[in-house]
Amino acid sequence: MDQLPFARRVPLLNMSLTFREDSCAARWLSRDEQDYAPGQAVASLHQHIAERWQSEWVASFMGGRAALYAVIRALALQPGDEVLIPAFTCQCVTNAITFNGVIARFVDIEQETLGMNAERMLAAIGPRTRAVLIQYTFGLVCRDLEQLLDVARHRQLWIIEDCAHATGASWQGHLLGTLGDIAFFSSERSKIVNTIHGGWIVTRHPALGKRLMQIQDDAPCPAPEFITRLLHTLRHAYASLHSGSLPTPDVPLLPQMQADELNGLFSPQYQWRMAEPVAELLSLQLARLPEILARRQRGARYWQKWAQKMGLQGPKPRTDAQNGWLRYPLLANEPQALAKSTLETRLNVEAGVWFTTPMHPHPCELPDCPTGMDATRRCVNLPTWLWEAAD
Repeated sequence: MDQLPFARRVPLLNMSLTFREDSCAARWLSRDEQDYAPGQAVASLHQHIAERWQSEWVASFMGGRAALYAVIRALALQPGDEVLIPAFTCQCVTNAITFNGVIARFVDIEQETLGMNAERMLAAIGPRTRAVLIQYTFGLVCRDLEQLLDVARHRQLWIIEDCAHATGASWQGHLLGTLGDIAFFSSERSKIVNTIHGGWIVTRHPALGKRLMQIQDDAPCPAPEFITRLLHTLRHAYASLHSGSLPTPDVPLLPQMQADELNGLFSPQYQWRMAEPVAELLSLQLARLPEILARRQRGARYWQKWAQKMGLQGPKPRTDAQNGWLRYPLLANEPQALAKSTLETRLNVEAGVWFTTPMHPHPCELPDCPTGMDATRRCVNLPTWLWEAAD
């Protein structure tokens, strides 16, 4: 990884997929009967997650967004209640909250790790505030994490950990997802682990756990056609990484977001529990989690040295954290679109523009969140899973 640009273009998505996941998807597609109901694979997955995160209560759904939708219901929040969220997130987060009739209230962020600013959080707490969502953006442990936790506990707010970008990351020896009341994770194709779509929840809180189990038990299974498309999408993604020619898919591939979601309309995916093939795929990915994190951490160290050499503004990661490094964010001094184009051309990588608005990609202007708005105009992020000699 010493020379720039890379000889092969480095993509942002799907890099953790291996022949094991591809073979698993092929085996499920070869079955005569499309029966994807939760079974032994889901049970084994839950046991693995419970042991890894030391959490008695585990539930799984068909997306991180579906997991957050279930979290809001497990907290028994009522219409008009407020959840504080960072002013640098995605529409999936706001959808999962507002689809429950709950208000998502934006709080400005800090610039060092792009996490919620604790001082601004304290000022945002009102009479209807019931919870705070601590988001580990790009897998980075928040600069103000201790203060966010302390304020939330002092004000008796539920603490939701958004670990969608940070599966396996830790702070002072504690896995993220074990610091608050309840946490959710994602295995969407842009995340640390990848099943195309998927998500799960952990909690140690007995009352929340019991409500969560009921929500999961009542949740419908996804339509078989959706899972068939997911399996084909995974196989197509794997082939695109490792083959010069792509097979023509037998069914339409799944998008990252449904058209209804992008329009702020409810999508059935927000209610679906995890299907059996997805649980098997997720178990395969989680079994390799230390290797996956080590790979991304090497990529982050590479970009840290490069950014310092180029005089570019990268994050200021905490020294007491093992960050997930889903992506390496830069705050460019030129317009976001231009910076993205320049980096892609110069480095032969796919650059990302999470997030172009405080609730990406939906237009949103927040004059009272200047740091968040500045980040949406300047932040460009680079892939941390880079090609290595063994690839």
